[in-house]
Amino acid sequence: MTAVAPAVHRSRGARAWAVIPALFVALVVILALGTQPGDYDPLSPNNSTPSGARAAAEVLRAEGVAVRQVDALAGARISTPATTTLVIANPGQLTSAQTDSVLAFPGTLVFLGVSEEVLDALDTGLSMTNILVGSVVDASCAEPDAVAAQRVLVQGDVISGAGRGEDALCFTTSGGESAYLAVDRDGARRVVLASATIADNAHLAQEGNAALVLRSLGSREALVWYVATGLDQTLLPAGGQGGPASPVQASPDFLPPGFGNAVYALALAVGVVALWRGRRFGPLVTERLPVVAHASEATRGRGRLYRRARATGRATAALRAASAARMAARLGVPRHATPRELVAALALATGRPHADIDALVYGSAPTTEADMMAIVTGLDTLESEVNRR
Repeated sequence: MTAVAPAVHRSRGARAWAVIPALFVALVVILALGTQPGDYDPLSPNNSTPSGARAAAEVLRAEGVAVRQVDALAGARISTPATTTLVIANPGQLTSAQTDSVLAFPGTLVFLGVSEEVLDALDTGLSMTNILVGSVVDASCAEPDAVAAQRVLVQGDVISGAGRGEDALCFTTSGGESAYLAVDRDGARRVVLASATIADNAHLAQEGNAALVLRSLGSREALVWYVATGLDQTLLPAGGQGGPASPVQASPDFLPPGFGNAVYALALAVGVVALWRGRRFGPLVTERLPVVAHASEATRGRGRLYRRARATGRATAALRAASAARMAARLGVPRHATPRELVAALALATGRPHADIDALVYGSAPTTEADMMAIVTGLDTLESEVNRR
């Protein structure tokens, strides 16, 4: 067997030490990228992607409106409802209890999107539907905000029905679907921008979308923006003001912050340990042929395999077959003889009962090593008796 040169060992060690720093750098990069803040919720004021609403929020801030985003309804502490607009994005994600708490807000309330539950709670007699192909629609109503916008691009979720006479439905298509609803309930104004795409970054600059969104959301000095995601189960405090926050119901599918980064770091650490401690086969070596394999080595190796696999039945069957072949040859029993003929010959040669010999040579397979050793001992004794004949 040829030896591996020391230079080969040194080169392999050098490569290993070069890989470990690279993996460490990769770990640092993953953690750095994972800790960067990112908001990808649709209609979120901090989301700069096409589905976000950061453009509208920044324009409102530039116009002097104090925009504040909250992640939980319980955190929407509104001290002055008369000068604050509450914006609820994705209202379809609200629970019935959350919808009731939001509609109890005494100030101006704007929904970016629509849901059947909101329409039912407002007692409008309207329903929610969807249109696949968008179209530019005129205001066709007397609402000041809608008249200022003149026309908007209507698509996606819309409101269907005629509604009550005192409620304003604007931007109604030829099919009777409306994109805007304004109602006054108990002295508080509620506005529903059913086609929420009007407010997102991708469509804000089209037609009169910007005018409608900015006038609807910027009519007060302050604005509290909440994006419903389904993970928050808290309620808006009574009147939108202070008070104890409602408890958060635990969700079994919710993972703590940083869980993904921890998994990546753990996987990378496992990779480093595997590279460090893993078995390396190294280069192939040549060996002179033929190679002598002693029978005793093969027998011991097969025995170890049987023992590791706990194959006592297979091992015992192999030993029984070999012992039966040797005893048959000793007694002159042909190889094509039946088990009954071999048992008869063994009983005649040893004087043992047929049933004992049949159970020993052709009995059931053992289930433990102790049973197997008892059978092996019995076969060895039987074979010794045959050889003494």
